[in-house]
Amino acid sequence: MVKVQATSISSFLRRFTAFCDFNHRSRDLELQGKSDPEILGRWHEALNSLTAFYQQDWECEWVARALADPYFPISKLRKLNAEEFATEPGFVNLSQESLTGIVAEHLLKWAEIFLAIREELEWFNENGLVSAMRLPVSPQEVFPKTGWCEHCGGCCEIRGGSPEFTATFELPGSWQLYFGGEGCRSQRFCPFLFEYFATDRYFCSIYQIKPKCCWEFDREECEFLQNDVARERASRLSWEA
Repeated sequence: MVKVQATSISSFLRRFTAFCDFNHRSRDLELQGKSDPEILGRWHEALNSLTAFYQQDWECEWVARALADPYFPISKLRKLNAEEFATEPGFVNLSQESLTGIVAEHLLKWAEIFLAIREELEWFNENGLVSAMRLPVSPQEVFPKTGWCEHCGGCCEIRGGSPEFTATFELPGSWQLYFGGEGCRSQRFCPFLFEYFATDRYFCSIYQIKPKCCWEFDREECEFLQNDVARERASRLSWEA
């Protein structure tokens, strides 16, 4: 587990949430072709405040690099690996310091995996063989349209799957581990799921060669999943009331 400064999980989540909020505002302006020095300054302050939890320089660097990337799935990570995780019954007996370390480790490990995939995509996607987008660091490309898909990323909330990629060329061996769920014990969604400029809209970064199980997921299965999520949410709200 990552060693962080002794603090409560609520403090870590507050700083993470603060960064997510400023990141959303900053990216929204970027998509509009605008900028706000004050918002950008607050963004940097929030980032520095969050990375201050980590004790190693390389940990701070990895987290900062990942969070600064416009395709890092920050909204999905915030929901699944931070906010919801911290409230799960299985962790109620942990100390605040231990729980903070686990959530901080989630962010660090996801940063490591994301940066590795991002770097490899730079080479593999040179001719558009892997992703449907060129993945520029500025919003030069319009978000991809794929018919009925609403880009919620719900279908990609998986612990792991059968890594039967459809590429006709050799891929990094680590991709097999990542998709199979062996690259990160805290994996709660597909590591190849990228977010578009903090908009809570997601796309597959390896769409052109995604595994067979992903190609087989169709609209009917999507609607079933959405209805199942809606029922679960309604049940939870009824219980809380």
